[in-house]
Amino acid sequence: MDWLQEILTNHTALQAVIVISIIIAVGLGLGKLRVMGVSLGVTFVFFIGILAGHIGLSIDPQMLDFAQSFGLALFVYELGLKVGPGFFSSFRKGV
Repeated sequence: MDWLQEILTNHTALQAVIVISIIIAVGLGLGKLRVMGVSLGVTFVFFIGILAGHIGLSIDPQMLDFAQSFGLALFVYELGLKVGPGFFSSFRKGV
């Protein structure tokens, strides 16, 4: 188990990918659970990330900056794909 501790604590690009992947996988898995008909869905990834930071998991600050910028770019791109067609059609309707 020393190799696992080494992978999770040494700040490398591989470590950042592994930690972020684990947080996303666990968050998405737990997000599918329903308790009394309520599911947190993708929001659970946020809570697992907070928990991971609380227990001491961290990644290289440069990799974190890249992940934040890349995630924001993906979010804006996906938002544009979802909202874009309706946005331009609203100009034609005059609504």
